[in-house]
Amino acid sequence: MEKRITRWLEKGLIDKQTALALLKEAKEEKAKNHKLKLNIAIYTTSIVLIGMGIISFIAANDWILQLFNKFEILKIILMLILTSASLLGGYHLAYEKKNYPRLGNALVFLSTLLIGGTYALIGQTYNINANNSGLMFMWLISVVPLAYLYKSKAINFLSIVLYILGICFYFGDISSRMSINALYVPLIVGTSLYTIGNIPFILNKFNKFSLNYKLIGLVPIFWIFLAATCADDTSIRCDEPVYFITLFMVLALNFVNFFINKFDKNGNLLKIETGFIATVLLFLLMLISIPNFGGIFIMLLAHIFIITIITYGYNYGYKFKDAKIVGIVNWFLVIYLTLNYCRWSWNFMEKTLFFLIGGFALLSLGIFLERKQRGLKQ
Repeated sequence: MEKRITRWLEKGLIDKQTALALLKEAKEEKAKNHKLKLNIAIYTTSIVLIGMGIISFIAANDWILQLFNKFEILKIILMLILTSASLLGGYHLAYEKKNYPRLGNALVFLSTLLIGGTYALIGQTYNINANNSGLMFMWLISVVPLAYLYKSKAINFLSIVLYILGICFYFGDISSRMSINALYVPLIVGTSLYTIGNIPFILNKFNKFSLNYKLIGLVPIFWIFLAATCADDTSIRCDEPVYFITLFMVLALNFVNFFINKFDKNGNLLKIETGFIATVLLFLLMLISIPNFGGIFIMLLAHIFIITIITYGYNYGYKFKDAKIVGIVNWFLVIYLTLNYCRWSWNFMEKTLFFLIGGFALLSLGIFLERKQRGLKQ
């Protein structure tokens, strides 16, 4: 920021007095942000140390361990007490007294982790598989309300991680009874996350949460389509009901979002989004239901979908002047072009020419994208 203010002064956009005032404010803001980051690090470290101290105290006293082993319900009660104390204490500090908001939010986030620990302890105590999808979904249901109640990005990110792990664990649990294709799970995760991001309640009142769902959802979609462009015999034909049930659930939610959001001020953009996700889901339905559907046709559709993602990403980023989205799409474009250049040119071109053309092409693309992104930031 200091460099920008100095540049504005040199160009004559502001006078010296204004520049000094802005520099002073920028330095104060920088010091404040540094102090906040330091406080967060201190609070996080202190909480971890306190937790380790409690664990070591219990481990060092045999009578406590014997008591817990004799009455295993005491372990669960202790975890519930610690979880409740962390949640209530964090709420009191951050939202009632408001004198230690960073410490309060750290304690609230700690309580969401302790919730998962409590469920794992219950599973261990009563011989329930604590690594299955049920634990993840129970944990997810418990922390999602806290994410929206406290508008916490950290808890929301934790809920996304739990959602992804829950689906992966679920298909991992059933893999012993049926064959699970590696392409299906990432696609259903990506499309469902993107669809969740377009739920009207989230889209209108928690726009940052919505954007997180969409960006994280696009990543597995992009990588799976990228993999499909290189596979000549891609096919995920399957008759298992779970494939169709999960797919139709996401597809139904996608169309519900479409009809609810069609009168929104950004209705045209939402129509494009929901139409694209619906097309991906229908494409997935064809893959798992039509015999001998695969090969070159899947490769062609994968290329079309990737180009659509990149084009839409640029349109979205420049329309809403969001440099971060444009930066992510830039990476998508570079990875896609580099992969396909290497795949199609390596065996048909002299190696010296291959490296020179690829290097200069990427250099030119980098300069072009940097100019566009710099103009967007300005």
